Amino acid sequence: MPNTYDLTYLKEVSKGNDDFMLEMIDLFLTKTPETLLILEAAINDMNWDQTGFYAHKLKATYAYMGMHDLKEILVKIEKNAKILSELESIPALFKNLKTRTQPAMQEINEYKSSLVRA
Repeated sequence: MPNTYDLTYLKEVSKGNDDFMLEMIDLFLTKTPETLLILEAAINDMNWDQTGFYAHKLKATYAYMGMHDLKEILVKIEKNAKILSELESIPALFKNLKTRTQPAMQEINEYKSSLVRA
């Protein structure tokens, strides 16, 4: 099964600095679940301003972790929330995002462990 992430961009930005890579991975692993919970609450509350805000906030995080398919889900959530269009699609989009994020986080955590051991 192929990886659900691609750290090429992060590797380029870090210029071989493993400490920087580890710091960015740690930020992703700790902050993303928290922000996903906030986004989920905003969706459940039908607070579309907050939904758009937190979807936008997460886009860059998913992009630098090379999770481009999942970033595109966030783009749709943000767009729909901001223009108040297809709002009924947002819960299913979020569920797909959350379901696909969990295994990716496990894979990234395993990659992080290999960096720490190296």
